[in-house]
Amino acid sequence: MVDEARAWMCPSGRHVLGQVLRNGSGIRQLLLYRHAVEEAQQEVDVFAIVEGYVADVRCDLCGRVRTWVPGEEAIQQLLARVREMQVE
Repeated sequence: MVDEARAWMCPSGRHVLGQVLRNGSGIRQLLLYRHAVEEAQQEVDVFAIVEGYVADVRCDLCGRVRTWVPGEEAIQQLLARVREMQVE
């Protein structure tokens, strides 16, 4: 269940910090850019692919800060992985 990416904006709503999309397992992921851009179509350098929590992502264009919080589906998948590790 892969869906279309959408821009993950800084709090000002003017700069794109990354893209949010769902992977093949339906988990929301953040493709975090190394540097903020003003338009989603600009060429970017993806710094990280994030499923978990990331605090204080700072926009290097305006200095505002945003936090990425994992979705419920990512937390459920993490719990399932922990249960599997406990069984082994």
